[in-house]
Amino acid sequence: MNRSAALLVASVVVMAWACSQVALTGRSQLLLISDAQMAQLARQSRTQFLQQADREKRIVRPTDSEQSAKLLPAVTRAADRIIEAAGLRSRAQWRVFVIRTSQINANASADGTIVVYTGILPIAKTEAGLAAVLGHEVAHVVARHSAERLSQQLLAQNITNVAVAATDPKYQRTVAAALGLGGQYGILLPFSREHESEADHLGLYYMAKAGYDPADAPAFWQRMAAAGGSAPPEFMSTHPSHATRIAQLQRWLPDARRYFEDRTLPLPTTLGKE
Repeated sequence: MNRSAALLVASVVVMAWACSQVALTGRSQLLLISDAQMAQLARQSRTQFLQQADREKRIVRPTDSEQSAKLLPAVTRAADRIIEAAGLRSRAQWRVFVIRTSQINANASADGTIVVYTGILPIAKTEAGLAAVLGHEVAHVVARHSAERLSQQLLAQNITNVAVAATDPKYQRTVAAALGLGGQYGILLPFSREHESEADHLGLYYMAKAGYDPADAPAFWQRMAAAGGSAPPEFMSTHPSHATRIAQLQRWLPDARRYFEDRTLPLPTTLGKE
């Protein structure tokens, strides 16, 4: 067996060995990176980010103003309730930061850090709207999407290397470019959009279980759509279009609402089922 064939066989074996399932949805996923490794990577990145934000005086603190003193408890309360609903309380020492910036964003990472940018607050509008955002971001952590995306990139690079090694040298650059483009639009971006939809789905249940009306999730995305801004076509984007995710959330809403109306109900083993 030549080197290229051996690498291909090894990739197939690794894919079979590293197959896991996402909580609640049951979707199969490839994980080549452990939770501990992802937490360490996130911790390093977060430390650098927060140090820079601190130097630039962009971390919102309760002593900054009367508005900050009211804002931070609401953000922390929503985050705590989402973390509890998602069953992540014991997974990390959770920290919540609000960063002063016009960027419309928020994120959560495997090391237990949640960051909310002030630019998203006018669109979130209420604590329930913020819970919709945080439910989505915490769902990315539950579903191990960062580890899955990194695993996909590693595997795609390995397959590209195998194909290029087996190609006539004069065509190797063309083959590498074609496979890179095909992998980006045929594999990595669709998976990324699937991750976003999956986080929307999980997050809807987490916010309902946390005591926030899940109807505030599609309402948040309607406000995002109304806020405007240019976006690439959906097939070229890492995220579904606003219209797609609003329609999906509205379709999932009736089932998720049951967990808002009766918070004693345990979340289902598989979404949409008891």
